[in-house]
Amino acid sequence: MKWLIGIDGGGTKTVAYAAGLTGGILGRLEKGPGNYHVTGLTAFKNLITAIVAGLAAKCGQAPADLALISMGLAGADRKRDQEIILAALGDLALNCPCIICSDAKIALAAGVGRAEGIMLIAGTGSVAYGINDRQEVIRAGGWGHVASDEGSGYAIGREALARAIKAREGRDKDTRLMSLIIEYFGLRDWDELIGFINSPAATKARIASLARLTADAARNGDAVAAEILAEAAAALAGLVESVLTRGFAGKEPVPVCIYGGILQHIAAVRTALAEKLRGKAELVALQREPAVGALELGRNWLRDPNLDKGAM
Repeated sequence: MKWLIGIDGGGTKTVAYAAGLTGGILGRLEKGPGNYHVTGLTAFKNLITAIVAGLAAKCGQAPADLALISMGLAGADRKRDQEIILAALGDLALNCPCIICSDAKIALAAGVGRAEGIMLIAGTGSVAYGINDRQEVIRAGGWGHVASDEGSGYAIGREALARAIKAREGRDKDTRLMSLIIEYFGLRDWDELIGFINSPAATKARIASLARLTADAARNGDAVAAEILAEAAAALAGLVESVLTRGFAGKEPVPVCIYGGILQHIAAVRTALAEKLRGKAELVALQREPAVGALELGRNWLRDPNLDKGAM
């Protein structure tokens, strides 16, 4: 039986689904990070090899019958990125076509059933990604944690660290964040913090994990934590407004599909975001995993390789 794979490769984890060409999920697999900018191309190629072998074994399918791999990858919505990834995949002798788009696009397809609308992702990183009725792609954010990722888990975690340090040095209002962070990272005291945050152990994902801690502190009345979450919501609203202005003027309110740990699990950010976008956008929660959207885009491509070509 011919089958295909849909992949959602993020900065923290990769989710892959196997399915038949006309429907019916055959199996699901979860692996580590799928952003080649983070892992490097060798690790990325090993990841794809493991996914194909793992799903084939799990679902009882022959790799030789694989018709297509459809991937939505963080950091892969630009032509040059896609060229690099496709060249790397060529080394794997997969014997099937591979199509690549951004992780935001597959999430949009999973959320609204088609690649048209606005997708806002806020997890470890963040991006707002729109495809309008003219199939124009409008993007805001998503440049990575060094220069962007506004309102993301990393941005919240970094700000929690920064403001906790300032408070400890008498440069900000009192907050419980420092004591919570020290406990969370298993440090003896705050003097150990500088060594930790400047070590390889302070990964992007570890810093981003402080977002949940910050949300807990805000719920327990910490004013600084609440301010950090409010700032994150404002930053995310700014991303959406940028996409609205440049691609959806006169179409408001526009449905905005939201996804990612920050928007799914931190109610304070989600509520503040909805308020800031009132009258401009209507938030829609993503009910299906983005990898399912990758499957749908893959089936569309198999029916017509030129379909949606301008918005890959």
